Amino acid sequence: MARSNLDKNIQLLIPPSLVMLLVVTIIELFYGVGKGMALFIDIFDVYVIIIFAIDLYYRWFETPHFFPFVKKHILDIIATIPFNLIFLGVEGLVLIRALRGVRILARIARFARFARYGRLLRLLRFGARAPRFIRVRKQVKKAKIRKVQPHEKTMKKTLSFRVILLITINSIMGTGIWFLTSAGAKHAGPASLISWGILSLISVYIAMCFGELVSMFPKAGGVYEFAKQTFGRFWSFVIGWTTSIAGSVTIAMLLLGALQYLIPIKYSFTYIPIAIFLIIIFSYVAFRGMQTSTVVLVTFAIITLTAVTAIIIPGFINFKPGNFDPFFVFPTMNILLAIFFIAETFFGWESAIFLSAETKNPSKIMPKALIYGTIIIAILSFFLALTAMGTIPWGEFSESVAPLKDLGGAHFGAVGGIIFSILIFISVIGATAGWIVTAPRLLMSIAEDKLFFTQFAKIHPKHKSPYVSIMFQVVVVSILVIVGAGSYETLLHMLIPLILVVYSAVLLSLIILRFKRPELKRPYKVVFGKVGPFITILFMIFLLVMFIKETHSAFDILRISAGLIAFGIPAYFAIELFYDKKYVTLRRNFVAKFSHHFHKLPLPKITFNKIISLVGPFNKKSSIMIFNSPMGTFTQEIIKEKTPFRKIIIANQSKEEIKVFKEKVSSEDRKHVDVRLLRTLNVPSAGKVDSFISFNDLGHVKDVAKFVHNVKKILNKKSKFCFYVKNNFMNMTPNALLVEDKKKMLALFKKEKLSVTYNKKRRFFKTEIFIYGKK
Repeated sequence: MARSNLDKNIQLLIPPSLVMLLVVTIIELFYGVGKGMALFIDIFDVYVIIIFAIDLYYRWFETPHFFPFVKKHILDIIATIPFNLIFLGVEGLVLIRALRGVRILARIARFARFARYGRLLRLLRFGARAPRFIRVRKQVKKAKIRKVQPHEKTMKKTLSFRVILLITINSIMGTGIWFLTSAGAKHAGPASLISWGILSLISVYIAMCFGELVSMFPKAGGVYEFAKQTFGRFWSFVIGWTTSIAGSVTIAMLLLGALQYLIPIKYSFTYIPIAIFLIIIFSYVAFRGMQTSTVVLVTFAIITLTAVTAIIIPGFINFKPGNFDPFFVFPTMNILLAIFFIAETFFGWESAIFLSAETKNPSKIMPKALIYGTIIIAILSFFLALTAMGTIPWGEFSESVAPLKDLGGAHFGAVGGIIFSILIFISVIGATAGWIVTAPRLLMSIAEDKLFFTQFAKIHPKHKSPYVSIMFQVVVVSILVIVGAGSYETLLHMLIPLILVVYSAVLLSLIILRFKRPELKRPYKVVFGKVGPFITILFMIFLLVMFIKETHSAFDILRISAGLIAFGIPAYFAIELFYDKKYVTLRRNFVAKFSHHFHKLPLPKITFNKIISLVGPFNKKSSIMIFNSPMGTFTQEIIKEKTPFRKIIIANQSKEEIKVFKEKVSSEDRKHVDVRLLRTLNVPSAGKVDSFISFNDLGHVKDVAKFVHNVKKILNKKSKFCFYVKNNFMNMTPNALLVEDKKKMLALFKKEKLSVTYNKKRRFFKTEIFIYGKK
C-alpha cells in the first residue's frame, strides 16, 4: 500500500517537475546563470533523475522482463543517466589538467582551448534532458475547433469598411513611415526608392495572404486562430504567446519612441509617468467598447493621413531633380540591405485582424481593408521618400536625427518643424492606441480555449469589451515601459525577430491549409497561394540574416527574443496541468491541510445560514446530499446546530478533506453520515434525496448541463437544491464564464424543468453566487 501511494505521488510529481526543469533549462540556455543558480539547477537535475528512477522501479513490476522493459521504457532509462554530473566531472578534470602546467601562460592557453568546447558540453547537457521532456507530451490536448467562438455571440458587428480601413492604416503606420525614410537613404542613397518599391510589392502580397486566412476564419484570435486551424492546440498557443509578447513590446516601443522624439533627453525622467498615463487613458478608451474606440482611432488615422499628405505635397513643389544625380551611389546589394532597415514600416497586419469579430461581413471587408490599407501606406511611403530626398539632399537627409522635423522646417520654416514634430507625436501615439484597443482580443481568444485563465475571456456586459484582458495588458505594458525606458532601439530590435517568426507562421499556415484542407470556403483567394508564401518566407529569412549581419549584438538580442518565445512551451504545459482534474484535487488537498493546520474556517456562519434558509427546513425524515463541502464544514455545522435529519451523504473529491472531517466529527455523530470519496466529478448513485447542496463544483465539472441533469435525477419531487459558487476577482475555474452568465445558467436549469433563482453578490474582489430552487 505504501509503495502504491509513493508511485501515485511520483506520477503527480513528474509533470510539474519537468515543467520547472524546462523553465530553468531555458533560463540557462538563453540567458546564462550565476554560480549559485547553476548549483541549484544541478541539484534540481539530480532530483528529477531520482523521481524518474523511482518511477522506473515501479514500472518494472508491470513489465518484469529485461528486454520488453528496456524496449518500452528506453527513453525513461536514458532520462535517468546523470549526464549533468558526468559533464561536471569532465569539466573538472579538464580544468585540473589545464592548471597543471608549469607556466601561467600555458595554463591560460590550455584553459582557453577548453573554453571553446565548454559551450558544446553545455548544449550536450541540455540535449541529455530532452528524453525527460517527452513525458509531458501526454499533456498536449487536441485543439477544439468551434464554428462559432463564444465572443462572436456577444460582440457587436459595428465596423464598416471605411472605419476598418482607417484603423488598419493607423495600426500599421507606427513609427516606420516617419523615421525609416532617412534610414533607407543612409544605406542605399537615391536608389532606396527601388527598395521601397520592392518592399511595397512584398508587403501587399503578405497583406493578401492575411486576407485569405482572415476571410476563412474571421475571428478575434487572428494569427492564433490561423495557427489553431493549421498546427493544433500546442503550436497555436506558442504562436499566440509570441504575438502577445510582440504586441506588448510594440506598445512600449511606440510610446517610448514618441516621447523620446518630442521630449528632450534631459527630461527623460518624465517618460515613464507620461507613458503609463497614456496607457491608462487608451485602456479606458478600449474598455468603453468599440463605439468609443472607433471615434478615437479614426480621429488619429485622419490626423496621420493629413500630416503625411501635408508634408508630401510641398515636397513636389520644392522638388530638385538634381538631388538624384547620381542615382546609384552604393553597390547594388545595398538596395536589398536598405529593405531590412525600412521593413518595420509595414508591420501591423495582425493588429487590425483582431477586430474581425466586430466587423460587418468580415470575410469580404477585412481582406479589402488589409490590401487597400497596405497599398495606401506603400504609395505614401514611396512619395514621402521621393519628396524628402528631392527637397533635402540625400546625404544630409540620411544623417538627420529628426528627419521629418527637418523636412517640415524646409517646407514651412522653424514653426513648421515644431508643428510637424507634434503631428508625428500624435500619429505615433495613435498607432499605440490602435494596439492597446485591439491586442486584448488575442488574449481573450486564447482564454476562451482554456489556454489561459478563463477569466481573461470575460466580456463586459455593457461595453462588450474584454475588460479583464485590457486590465492585464495595462500591468504588462507598464512593466515593459519601466524596464525598457531609454531603450527604444533595444525594444525595436527585440521586436523584429518576434514579428518575423509570427509572419512566417502565418504564411506557412496558408500553404498547409491549401494542401491539407482545400475544401474550405475561401471568400478571398490569394494568387500563387502554394508557392508565393514560401518565397515570402525566404524573404523573411533574408531579413533575419540581414538583422544578424547589420545589428550590433544581434545574437544577444536573438537569444533574448528566442528565450521569450521558448517560455511559451512551459507556460502551455503549466496551464494544461492547472486545469487537469488530478491537480485540481491535489490543490484541494493542500488547501484542506493548510486550513486545518491554521484553524481557518472555510465556510462562514453567515453563508451556512443562507444555504440552510434556501434548502431547508430539515426534519427527521430529510435525506441530504452535500457535494464537495470544504472539509465537510457544512455537515459539521448541521451536527453542531443539532439540525434534525435522517441521512447525510457526503460526496467529496479530496481524501485530505474527508480525513479532516473524520478527525473533527466523532464516530457517534457520524452514525447517519455516509462519506464517499469521488473519483470523478459525477453525482454518485445513492438513491433519492430531499436536498442537494453543491460547493464550487459548477466551475470544474466537465459538462455543466449533464451534471445538472444528474442532480435532477436524484431529487425527490419538490426537493430543493442549492449550488454555491465563491469566486475571487481572478477566478481561474474552467467554467468561470458560463457560471457567471446569469442568462445562460437560468436557461440551462429551465431546460431541465427546474424552478430556479440566480443570485449574485459582489464584495470588493470576491463574488458569491447562489443558484437555488426546487424540482
